[in-house]
Amino acid sequence: MSISGKTAIAGVGTTQFGKLPGSTAWGLQAEAVRLALEDAGLTKDDVDGLFTEPQFNEPLLLHGHVIGRMLGMKPNFLSTQSLGGATAIALIQHAAMAIEERLCEVAVCLFGETAKTGLPMLFGAPQMGRGQSDDIAFGVAGGAVMEARSAMRYMHEYNVTHEMLGSVAITFRDHASKNPAAQYQKPLTMEEYLGTPFVSEPFRRYDCAITSDGGVAVVVTSAERARDLRKPPAYITGIGQAHNLDGLRDPNHYTHFAGARSSERAFRMAGVRPEDVDAMQFYDCFTSTVLITLEDYGYCKKGEGGPFALEGNLGLGKALPSNTSGGSLSEADLAGWNQIAEGVRQVRNECDERQVPNAQTVVVAGHGGFQASHATLVISKDQP
Repeated sequence: MSISGKTAIAGVGTTQFGKLPGSTAWGLQAEAVRLALEDAGLTKDDVDGLFTEPQFNEPLLLHGHVIGRMLGMKPNFLSTQSLGGATAIALIQHAAMAIEERLCEVAVCLFGETAKTGLPMLFGAPQMGRGQSDDIAFGVAGGAVMEARSAMRYMHEYNVTHEMLGSVAITFRDHASKNPAAQYQKPLTMEEYLGTPFVSEPFRRYDCAITSDGGVAVVVTSAERARDLRKPPAYITGIGQAHNLDGLRDPNHYTHFAGARSSERAFRMAGVRPEDVDAMQFYDCFTSTVLITLEDYGYCKKGEGGPFALEGNLGLGKALPSNTSGGSLSEADLAGWNQIAEGVRQVRNECDERQVPNAQTVVVAGHGGFQASHATLVISKDQP
């Protein structure tokens, strides 16, 4: 039995992004929930499902219990997960399934972080899992260092150039320049991109997601109830997860993500093909991640993502408008949650200067666990 079209995102709330002195992750989460419920025309007393992702710099085991108590909620369904950048979509999937099974009626999914002004995000053994401890002992720790190995292998196998990587950062910055909420709005040139130092080769400064404070919340409910609320529904028409857990035992670990499987499941559920998608919101922790995902999702053959991006095809008005808010490279890095908010706003036709005309179907990608986990969400303006 498919859940396609039976639930919808009825509200999204995003706080300010950037350096927010005096803010706490808990406060930003609460503010995002308030804004999301206001967006949907609901109150906290309507909420009976709570789905949370703990902040990375304070990975509390009972996160959902604590934030739910702070918000004064008494949910009938509670779930806290951590799948890295795949978590947001995974939580929405669980919320949709719980609503369909009548385990709750109105669910709030949320995340908030103070990575820019709070405690540093430490990729130590307790957070990354015991399987990473050998890497950490030899100094291979932190997002850029871990993902650089994948990027280097991918560039070697498929003749990907730095200009191809840079074209992703430049395009997404152009979109951010049209987004008043983005942290970085100044246009970026190829000369500026190539002139910055390496963070961890092959990544330069602008290949890497920015550090952000902020919070995002998403309200999920039944399609029937969503139609009667304040904003037009963004119907959840396809959703899927996939996980590659073999690590380096898999010879394709660095160049083929689990997104090939999760996207196939999500597209099949939604009854769409890659060419039917009006806008794409990639998980852009690094520029190479976008190119690999582009290929895994079937938009290009393997090795053709770089030339496709370099030709400008990810830009507004082009073949596949992508990360229209600026994404994690320029708007904010909130573990992929802001990409979901942008996708919903595109379907609602709320994006002003960066709006994709007549955006009927938007796809959001979530990627986490250093190539291990991937999730795909298809949202649509019309119910199937």
